[in-house]
Amino acid sequence: MLSKLGTWWTWFVEGLVEALLWGLDRARRAAPVRIEFGGPEVAVLGADGARLGRLTPGDGPALFEPADLPRRLAGAAVDVVVPAAWIARRELDPVALASRPFLDAFVRHQIERVTPWRVGDTHYRILDRPMPDDPARLAVAVAVMPKRLVARALAAVEPLHPKGVRLRGADDPAGAAAISIGGGRSHQAAALRRGVVGGLGALALAAVALVGVLQWQGAQVRDDIDEQDRVLDGRKAVLARERRAADPGGAAAGKLRALREARPSAVAVIDALSAALPDSAHLTALSIDGDHVTVAGVSGEPSALVPALETSGDFAAVAFGAATTRAEAGGGDRFTLEMKALPPRSDHAGPPQGDAASPVARAAP
Repeated sequence: MLSKLGTWWTWFVEGLVEALLWGLDRARRAAPVRIEFGGPEVAVLGADGARLGRLTPGDGPALFEPADLPRRLAGAAVDVVVPAAWIARRELDPVALASRPFLDAFVRHQIERVTPWRVGDTHYRILDRPMPDDPARLAVAVAVMPKRLVARALAAVEPLHPKGVRLRGADDPAGAAAISIGGGRSHQAAALRRGVVGGLGALALAAVALVGVLQWQGAQVRDDIDEQDRVLDGRKAVLARERRAADPGGAAAGKLRALREARPSAVAVIDALSAALPDSAHLTALSIDGDHVTVAGVSGEPSALVPALETSGDFAAVAFGAATTRAEAGGGDRFTLEMKALPPRSDHAGPPQGDAASPVARAAP
């Protein structure tokens, strides 16, 4: 697992380095001045290809012509364009991706094996890329050129403090295999690699610090919330004590509940009447006002109603509210009874034995 993480880290860092190098190369290619070999003279061309002057021929120190040309070239990016045959390109053995930081030492040793020149007498560039069939290995090539072929031109350019100097073949106008003088690209890649690793390390430390700060702030917020909850609980307790001290709704609510429980419900009253009244009686009216009950109806035996209700245990003070009258259609007497409904009792025994419970007849129209 650790080896895989190390490989992924190497790929990531090297990818960033390559992207940065590509960006730098693009920036340098924006407007390079070209010093071209291969013709009857060494020509100096502007970024647009216009001729600016030349280098003096001969074996002595090279000078720019016209005389004001060095001033115009000071600080510019310079491409030294040479015939393609001057640059030797060689493929080397693949190496492990993890060996990339040591690739320069490997290539310097290989140059003397694959070319007739000593490494100190050459300008070179390492060309490496992950192998398509094995991304953990690098395909390595090297572009090499003897220093003596361009020594006069580079000596003339050096006092101008150019932004950058590259050697490239005439067959490579884009500079894909251009050689930065003195292996500068490798040194630049190493510097970028150190910068990338340092920057990523700083970002990681900043992320850890940020997480720590956020956790600390979260703990502070939670502590504040807990403190506020404790304060609110204390205030609620004080208010509850004050309400109880002023006789509060707890006692009043208890009294209301007791009063409500002491009064029978309308359903209980109807059930008790249905159980107590004989089958010969049916009701035509019912009124319940608190525990005072008034009923009216028709019965074949009005005189039996009062004893039946009082012995049921659900009613008391049963009395006729008016004299009984004969029903117009015959078949019984009309009656009106008033009574007090008793509150429900846990030891209620129900109606006396022998009296069959009968449902209350539906009110007559």
